[in-house]
Amino acid sequence: MFETFKRAAKTLVLALSLAAANGCGVETVKPDDSARRLHHLVLIWLKQPGDAALRQRYIDESKALAELPGVLAYHMGTPAAVRRGRASKAVDDSYDVAIAGVFESRQAFEAFLNHPEYLRVAQQVLRPLVESYRVYDFVE
Repeated sequence: MFETFKRAAKTLVLALSLAAANGCGVETVKPDDSARRLHHLVLIWLKQPGDAALRQRYIDESKALAELPGVLAYHMGTPAAVRRGRASKAVDDSYDVAIAGVFESRQAFEAFLNHPEYLRVAQQVLRPLVESYRVYDFVE
């Protein structure tokens, strides 16, 4: 009986492989993440690295963005001095400011990025302070 099962499994794998190779019968479907909460993490390196006053200015100027539509949470801060048992190459505390936002959905986040107040603050106030940044977005 086990041999029959193995033969059937091999036949199924072969059939699926042939169908995929011929472009028929197998379709890749992306999950619809449009209604899932979106998390937005940004690490920011300022033009004046380590400047505590500039870090605080960036954070203070960002606070109003937490009130825009679609924002569920919006947190800002500086690197934490966490002691670890062993030095870890995976830990990166070279940035100046981190922002972690949670949005109702991908559409809410996209609306946030196009909101006139976000555009004004980002372009006129925050970006002139920034040397570089790194963005990580994910859905729950």
